[in-house]
Amino acid sequence: MVIIDSRLLEVIYMEVKILDFDTTAEIVFINPKIEDPRDSLSNLAQIKIGPKKQIVQVIRSELVKENEIGLPTSLAHTMKAEHGDNITINPRRRTNVLNTIMKKYDRQKWSSDDLRSIIDEMYTGNVTDLEMAAFTLAMQYEDLSTDETEHLTRSFTLHSEQIDFGEPVYDKHSIGGIPGNKVSLLIVPIIAAAGLLIPKTSSRAITSPSGTADTMEVLCNVGFNAEEIMEIAPKTRGMLVWGGQLNLAPVDSQIIKRVERPLSLDPKSVIIASILSKKLSTGVDHMVLDMPTGAETKMESRAEAKELSHLFVEIGRRVGIKIDCALTYADQPVGHAIGPALEAREALLTLDGKGPRSVLEKSNELAGILLEMAGVASRGKGAHVAEEYVKSGKALEKFYEIIEAQGGSRILPKDIPVGQYTSTITAKEDGYISHISNKQIKNIAATLGCPSDKSAGLYIHRKKGEFVKKGDVILELYSTREGALDDAMNIAKLKSPFLQEGMVLERISSSPIQLD
Repeated sequence: MVIIDSRLLEVIYMEVKILDFDTTAEIVFINPKIEDPRDSLSNLAQIKIGPKKQIVQVIRSELVKENEIGLPTSLAHTMKAEHGDNITINPRRRTNVLNTIMKKYDRQKWSSDDLRSIIDEMYTGNVTDLEMAAFTLAMQYEDLSTDETEHLTRSFTLHSEQIDFGEPVYDKHSIGGIPGNKVSLLIVPIIAAAGLLIPKTSSRAITSPSGTADTMEVLCNVGFNAEEIMEIAPKTRGMLVWGGQLNLAPVDSQIIKRVERPLSLDPKSVIIASILSKKLSTGVDHMVLDMPTGAETKMESRAEAKELSHLFVEIGRRVGIKIDCALTYADQPVGHAIGPALEAREALLTLDGKGPRSVLEKSNELAGILLEMAGVASRGKGAHVAEEYVKSGKALEKFYEIIEAQGGSRILPKDIPVGQYTSTITAKEDGYISHISNKQIKNIAATLGCPSDKSAGLYIHRKKGEFVKKGDVILELYSTREGALDDAMNIAKLKSPFLQEGMVLERISSSPIQLD
């Protein structure tokens, strides 16, 4: 029988049993017969496998034997646990972290030591989901000062893997929030073709139908460790990889997974610290930051976007990254393709001179800023130099070189598979498209299966400002599941993702209204 000595706060090793069900709750199961004199495991405990630690809720159940501890499948995956692994379970060590977090609710400032202690406790797995939520909510509704944001950025890097290339490193990043923003797949090969080093680490989608890593994964492998990146990137001069494979700002990754995604939170201070801590860890010296600005995005007004941009530039200056922010048009999706496979197609077509002009222009403008920062182009001439790399075919050739170095092949756009179940949404009358809803496009894409279903997505045939006739196809939907396609069509019927208007927007008459 397993005996817990709660006075020493120690337990013996137990064996992992992975249960055949899942839950998002951080819970484990132990046998009711296990003795716990002080009832130390009646509420919260800490489990540990190797370096992995996690605070969990303990439930007693006959699902497991006396020498076993039961883990739901998601928790087992997080802990990298296998059946039969040895695991320790300890009553939770009490900390002062909650009191420190609550200082912000009293409108007090966090010191660098405060933030470091909070991040340290999160890294060691000694913070509950509720405490992590309290920390994130405090920053959501009480903006951090510039000093606090700098301290948070530096705290996030404390437990990060560090990559040093020994030469200037360039990067492009976006705060996200707009569908169809596949421009990194053009910018990286343009910059690499110019001979500059741009080993871009990217995230998977949080608020859009496809993150850069999701789209690139359609074409090649995106999971590389630090040693592989340091070997490949100097040769190709560019890479597009998933940052989740690296140990970059691991506490930030926990906050995203356990709080921000479930609660749809996105504090400005965490946006800055999250992005810049990862760039610091990968040796970035120069960065252009895409700030999509428009209706139904993270930055709905220019004033808001400018304020965040100035803060990014200042925090970047403090931590040693030169940043130029670009406020970009985002009143409608970028380009026409939405979803990983469709966006990969459009990126290749655009590099080949056959894609939407809007995607090419945005890519050239952002790449041009980096070329100017590097001294490759003079001020105001960067976009022109970037476009020449596309027109000459050098950017496309460089992109295929990067794809092959990351384990892919020279696939043609038409050979990239998309969902076999399709349907269209058409114009119900003649008129101009006056609005395309970023929010509703994202809702439809998510219902179709984006981004986990790489072949799902939608294609916008007609954009804002275009005249359409009744019956013209506006949207074409793709999915690998017929049920998902039906659900997406129902969502579109409940609320149209686009608005149509004639040339007359409203009639104001001098004649009295006649009532029947």
